[in-house]
Amino acid sequence: MIRKTIVLCCLLTLGLSAMALAYVGNSHSMKFHSEGCRAEQKIRADHRVYLESREEAINAGYTPCGICKP
Repeated sequence: MIRKTIVLCCLLTLGLSAMALAYVGNSHSMKFHSEGCRAEQKIRADHRVYLESREEAINAGYTPCGICKP
């Protein structure tokens, strides 16, 4: 029973941390992507900007990706 509880807590923690960073912006192109988008996976490390919401991205001047349409 304890083992199942620990596994469940770990899964919930992973799920919450994945939800916390829902979007990734590219400071070079000024586009933002949903995590997992094929374009997001190609962003250089020094151009990555992590954003918590779509509203935050738009307010910061980013435009939505045409592939994942976040």
